[in-house]
Amino acid sequence: MKRLNLRAIAACVLFSASVTPAFSASLRVLLVGDTNDRSIGKSVVTDLANFEGFAQQIAARTGLKLDIKVIKGAGLKSRPIMDAVKNLKVDSDDTVIFYYSGHGFRTQPVKTRWPLLYIPDAGTKGVDFQWVIDTIDAKKPRMVLAISDSCNNYIDLPQAGLNSRAMLEDQDEAWRKLFVEFSGRIYASGSIVGQMSFGQDAAGGAFTSRFLAIVRSEVKSTSANWDHIMKLATRQIVINSPQQKTQDPQYELVKGAAVQTPQASVEQQHEIHIAEPEPPEEHNEQCKALGEFASALSTVKSGMPAKFDFRRQRQELAGYQQMVTALVQAGGDKQMIQLSRTMQMGLRQKNWPRFRSAVWAYEGHIASLHSSACGSH
Repeated sequence: MKRLNLRAIAACVLFSASVTPAFSASLRVLLVGDTNDRSIGKSVVTDLANFEGFAQQIAARTGLKLDIKVIKGAGLKSRPIMDAVKNLKVDSDDTVIFYYSGHGFRTQPVKTRWPLLYIPDAGTKGVDFQWVIDTIDAKKPRMVLAISDSCNNYIDLPQAGLNSRAMLEDQDEAWRKLFVEFSGRIYASGSIVGQMSFGQDAAGGAFTSRFLAIVRSEVKSTSANWDHIMKLATRQIVINSPQQKTQDPQYELVKGAAVQTPQASVEQQHEIHIAEPEPPEEHNEQCKALGEFASALSTVKSGMPAKFDFRRQRQELAGYQQMVTALVQAGGDKQMIQLSRTMQMGLRQKNWPRFRSAVWAYEGHIASLHSSACGSH
């Protein structure tokens, strides 16, 4: 099993299972993706999974109550998408995230910098990303993050088409600074007017993967801010495709009356972290930490009720969700990963027996690891 910060995980497990968020603000998330498309569907699946995990991470780090809706596959139709946007229930202190991954385009009459989202039943009319922005903005949430990782090229010009999307520790203070304390609007798309956006099946959209990587890098510092994040995220992406050599993301960031325009640059920085093997002399320390982790899980297990009301016990549910997020992020061996994902699925499906049995199995596995690696004493 790879080396984990077991004491930190144990503390998080105990904290998450017992602490209720101190405020009632929510994180409203609407994810839309064309997962059935033959050319880009696999990369869209990856994008949606990455952004859903991103939303869960935000909620876990900030205490915002997560309200998430995903529209994809056979359900990708213009009316449900527009209804979901219009029917978003938003309070003044909420954070709203809208994310679209799929084909995009524009026509000559379109005057904004943003693309039309290609939804099959809407044809060349599409769903206007500007309409999405305006509709959400009219609800006056505290913060809006709206992203369309899609093409933005003209389809009413020669040789254009709709199928060209080619293939330290986190600081809670930083997460809260970005998603709780910030008030404003952030709009972005994967490419500028006239361009296509690109992606790969495994990595997802080029812009989406970069954006998420930058946010997760920036939250390791309490000086994280949206100006810096969006400038880095919208640097020029080198594609070297026969259709297009580069991709230039764009954004608008509004804080009060201030508006930022995107900055393009070819410089990109990649930070690589290589895990070092655990020195033999640290074995006893790791055994002690593993024992604390096992004890924390045992405490959670013993406090779990036989039945659970998902509608009424929302505060307890939030605690379990935070615990599962910590376990999923921690990773571990194959069984730990599988069981933590089973817990996650149990909560999503509101299947308490499935969640509870996975917790028990996880606790038993950790106890077994501790016994085999460190002895029973």
